Amino acid sequence: MATKETASGVTGMFLFPRFTARIGRATFSAAIAMGLLATSAQAQITVTMTDDVVDFGGLQQVSDLPGPDGMVSFREACTAANNTAGPQTIAFAIPSGLPHQWSAGVAILYMDFYSFFLTDDETTVDFTTQTAFTGDTNPNGNEVGIYVSTSGVGGAAIWVNADRCVIKGLDRITWGGYGVRIGGNDNRVIGCTISGPLFAGVYINGTFGGAPALRNVVGGTSPGEGNDLDAGNSGVRIDGPARDNLVIGNTLSGSFYGVEVRSPTCCPGNEAVNNRIGGPTPEERNVIRGAGKYSHEGFPDGGQVKVEYSPDNIVEGNYIGVNADGRTLPATQRGPVGVEVRSAPGTIVRDNVIGGIKITGVNHAAGKRYGDAIKIMGDCVGSIIQGNLIGVDATASFSVPNRAGITAVYWSVDGMPVTAGPITIGGQLPGDANIIANSELHGVQIEDRISGVRVSGNSIHDNGTLGIDLLIQRGGEGPTLNDAGDGDTGANGLQNFPVLLDASSGATTSTVRGELDSLANRAFVVEFFANADCDPSGYGEGGLFLGSTTVTTDAGGFASFIASLATAVPPGHVVTATATLDQNGDTSEFSVCIPVADALDLTATPLKRGAPADLTVANAIPGERIYFLYTMAGMGAGPCPGSLGGLCLDLLNPITIAGDSLADNSGVAVLRVPIPSNAPLVDVYLQAVVRRGTGGAASLKSNPVSTTIQP
Repeated sequence: MATKETASGVTGMFLFPRFTARIGRATFSAAIAMGLLATSAQAQITVTMTDDVVDFGGLQQVSDLPGPDGMVSFREACTAANNTAGPQTIAFAIPSGLPHQWSAGVAILYMDFYSFFLTDDETTVDFTTQTAFTGDTNPNGNEVGIYVSTSGVGGAAIWVNADRCVIKGLDRITWGGYGVRIGGNDNRVIGCTISGPLFAGVYINGTFGGAPALRNVVGGTSPGEGNDLDAGNSGVRIDGPARDNLVIGNTLSGSFYGVEVRSPTCCPGNEAVNNRIGGPTPEERNVIRGAGKYSHEGFPDGGQVKVEYSPDNIVEGNYIGVNADGRTLPATQRGPVGVEVRSAPGTIVRDNVIGGIKITGVNHAAGKRYGDAIKIMGDCVGSIIQGNLIGVDATASFSVPNRAGITAVYWSVDGMPVTAGPITIGGQLPGDANIIANSELHGVQIEDRISGVRVSGNSIHDNGTLGIDLLIQRGGEGPTLNDAGDGDTGANGLQNFPVLLDASSGATTSTVRGELDSLANRAFVVEFFANADCDPSGYGEGGLFLGSTTVTTDAGGFASFIASLATAVPPGHVVTATATLDQNGDTSEFSVCIPVADALDLTATPLKRGAPADLTVANAIPGERIYFLYTMAGMGAGPCPGSLGGLCLDLLNPITIAGDSLADNSGVAVLRVPIPSNAPLVDVYLQAVVRRGTGGAASLKSNPVSTTIQP
């Protein structure tokens, strides 16, 4: 993918005099010079000047330093390190007086010709040694920066074509293409405060058509290793071929993106693969916020993270759009997307906090609102979005709204349409669920040509429009009604949602009855949710995942279900559901909400030999008959009697009916059971049922109770 780049964010150049004369070098203290250079025998080279000169000869190795001027330039140090076998450390001890170039407490190295290349393995460039020499002269960053003259613009200030090198403590760079460019393996960039009008603060890119850049690390997990990169177009950019690189523990921004991972579309084998932005521990977290800019028309552009045409990368555990406290917002936020995944199969976006992605346009876009916490575009087969806090802070206690939550839109590559799914948003295992809340618009929206997006187990609530919105066409927001046999087409096949008939809840469990009309002879996963209230449209969001059941439609596309769920519905909440075509992951919108009745609640007095015991059920309908069952075989997945419409009991066979009783006007039924004086001292398991509906289709069961007969 050939592109022509221009660095953005240029606000001016350093305004300070540059003295190129050699005044003072000959009289530079011989004692100081010898002291600074004495460590070369211990594989250290110390830079003592800011000009870009080379005047030493011989084999231009460490032993040939310094040259006739008695000083060591950064280019001389790099050249000597490249020409000398073994590990080298480049240190800095640049006096603060003339003829050296300083600006706002930063020693400015001039790059007059071309990049400062490192080609020898295991070279460390430690700019923080300047701080030890002159003190902390720049409280807002580090003490050494680089000024790139016109002849060097477009390249890298420091170009690492070696392995196991370290760049530590670099400050701002002016007029360069990239701050640090890495083409080798196992290199590290730590503790840098790079700003300036650059293409990227750190750029990782292997040899096009050749070896990828491998296992490089930008940042770290120890104190002081994280970088603060607010550098031009991107804080960090990784272009293919590149593999297994890490970006961890940093604060990142840019005029377009905080982090970009990109691959060319033209040439297979040059992908950026299996790179990780962030990680599973707090120490690996990046804070990525404030990136983006306005176009000249006033439309916001860019975002915080972009993964483009690059498979199997991970964006994990970051604070995106918010500051390091996980809640507050930066002073400026112009990028209209938190994480953009564009035709990048196998991308994993998990455990991030994403908030504050809501931007108002200016100029021709004045008053218009933009922002998607996560945007999925094009071929993202196998991508997973799990465990993210979207629209809430890092504690999930405070609202940090985005304009929209997760949006899946159509995208094509080279003009050809692509397949989007399967894509998974959430899941039913611990830690899989996303919180998607407080958006000004939708929680999840899927565009008309997108399919295979499985939305499962999430907490979706308090969004301005629908929790899940499937579009027939762009601009067709709002509830999409079911159709007979589910033959229509659109986003996720416009999968029909379930129709809920009734729901009840006890102290620890709940029961939901309903129907599904969809494709014939297919398996569907029906998921159930509780929400504080319905969407104003009458359809649901899903703040609390209750559980799921699997149903199979008949030849007419019909299935009924009674789901016994191991989670109670909070008082005053409503219940809603989604249906997912299991074979490809098409998830429906949320169903119409229904209120929740109190479930049958069974209690028992102690069972003692020779005394009666009372079995009591509450929350029944006055006048209906309650049947009391018992077994000594235990509790578990019991039989599903046809007389109860297939309602599955929680008692194991053999099950006996102890008796029945009518509910009184308060919905309470009591059965007094005599306990024989010679009854065995065994465990007894109890449950009550009521037969409701035609053929028992609306039958309910109580909670099971375990007790023991006492002497």
